[in-house]
Amino acid sequence: MNILTVENRTYNLDNVPDSDVDLRYCIMDAGDPEWMDFYFHQLIFLESFYSPAMVLKIGDSTVQMPIDWSIAICDDDMYNEIEMLPLTSLNNRGFHTPVFNPLENKSPTVKQVDVINIYQDVKWFFPKLKHGHMITVPLENGKNPRCALFCKDINKINDVLDISDLF
Repeated sequence: MNILTVENRTYNLDNVPDSDVDLRYCIMDAGDPEWMDFYFHQLIFLESFYSPAMVLKIGDSTVQMPIDWSIAICDDDMYNEIEMLPLTSLNNRGFHTPVFNPLENKSPTVKQVDVINIYQDVKWFFPKLKHGHMITVPLENGKNPRCALFCKDINKINDVLDISDLF
């Protein structure tokens, strides 16, 4: 699992940091639709669990996520309204997701999401997320990575979110 750091770099959580490292990761807080924005939270607690994994192809990048998570989707010609869709509902039906880097303040591009593979039992390390938080997952390694939005629990997120004010 990769996270986006304050330094605008990809950090792989499979390499758990020492306790004295100040590591912050990027989330989009959608708990209150009137005050949505990107924030960096300090990595204090990592959840560790086993779960089936889904490998997704987003544009020309691949990412592996727990199968019970959800992804932000949008229309293929505009990104300003997103919905959260469980990964199990993708089924190669031509859904699209906004891809962007929140620190570069560039408009997102819209990329198609396809399911590549499913694995039965994968060990995961994830930061603990609050209700209404979506994690920005880098799709590539290095500096200024493009990211997609994922969340575990969608019960505190509105059905449709207008993110046009964020970019």
